[in-house]
Parts: sequence; C-alpha cells; structure tokens
Amino acid sequence: MMLLTLAVLLALLQQQLTFIVGFSPVANNNYLLSSLYCCVTNLPSNIIEENTKKNELASRLLNTCAEYGQIGAKLTEEQRAVIDNLALMLAPYSDSAPAQFDKEHLRGRHELIYSASQGASSGAIGPLVGTVSQSFLDEVRYINRVELFGGLVKIELNAQRELLSDNKVRVKFVETAFYLFGMEVKRGEATGAGVWDYIFSGHVNIDGGEKMLLRVMKTPSTFVIVQRQPQ
Repeated sequence: MMLLTLAVLLALLQQQLTFIVGFSPVANNNYLLSSLYCCVTNLPSNIIEENTKKNELASRLLNTCAEYGQIGAKLTEEQRAVIDNLALMLAPYSDSAPAQFDKEHLRGRHELIYSASQGASSGAIGPLVGTVSQSFLDEVRYINRVELFGGLVKIELNAQRELLSDNKVRVKFVETAFYLFGMEVKRGEATGAGVWDYIFSGHVNIDGGEKMLLRVMKTPSTFVIVQRQPQ
C-alpha cells in the first residue's frame, strides 16, 4: 500500500489537475408572498404538490447517480442522458437566484455525487476513484478536494468565485496543494477558470427521510453536489 500510495502521488505531481466542481438559492419576494397567500386562503395544495414532486425528482436523480456511479466518463451515452434529463426535469423546481445565494450563504463541506467531467474533478485519478468534496470558507474562497486511500493522499485546489448573474458564477483557480499522510509535500500556482451554470439548487427531502442541499450545475459538464443537513 505504501509503494502504491507513493506511486500515485508522484504521478499526480507530474500532471496539471484542474477541478471544476461545482450550488442553493433563496426564494424571492414574489415566491414568499405567493406562499403566504396560499396559506391565508387555505389553499396549500399547489405548494405541497410542487414540493412533493421536487423531492421525488431529487430522489430519482440521486438514486440514479448512486446506481450508475460517480464517474460520468465511465458511463454510456444513454446513462449520461438519463441523468441529464432528470436534472432538466428538476430545474423548474429550483429556488430562485441560486448564484446570489451561493455567494452569500454557501459554507461548510459539500460532497460530489456525480460528475460527467473527463478530468480529475470527477475524482478519477487513473484507475483510482477518489472522494471529492468542496469546502466553502467565505463569500469568495473555497477549496476543491480529492482524497485517495481514506485521505492518506489528498489534493486541494484553492479557488475563488465571482457572481456573474442570478444563475452563473465564475470560478478562478489560485493554487494547488498536495498532501501525503496529512503533511503538505508540494504547493504551486494554479491556472484556469470556469463558470458554474445552475440547473437546480434547493433543499430537498430524499426518499421521505434525509434532508440535504442539492445543487446541479453545468461547467459545461454536469455536476451533482449535496450538503447533508443535521437530522
């Protein structure tokens, strides 16, 4: 295991790893007023039906991603199309202005569930598949992270994000750091940039149980990312 770990690390140090990993909006005043109106007039059925449909579609999307696997590049074209179609079906139920919410409220750790990217942002490092996460530090800074062998090998891409519109965020990569057994072994400048184009963002209840913040984006590859909520 030690030799394999070192071999993987050396291979990583020889290549440029660019991670475009892609997150949750807030309801606007019109939506809130509409919700209040339904409650006042004792007609909450539309809201209940929409929320139920949103949760059903989110559950189907996440269950399909779990069945097919994290790495979209290893799937068939038909399987990737199934995931994209589910994402598009979920889009009308997204909260409004997701990019604005992203900039102001995203914090903590978020997990990658699926990525159609051909690059290492999906967690694919040669034949290995790493755990991919994002950690949001403040309104601007965040870290894309890939971990192998339970975290013995870790690659972090430090990046910054900038609001472009209600649905788009530009990300700029700053530096990459490599860790082995918890110790930093190399750090260097990173180049490149990308844009998160939101398809869906919102809080969902999966299979009637687990609550999470779900984000689905194009970079242009499809990314599905969640942040699990305390029960």
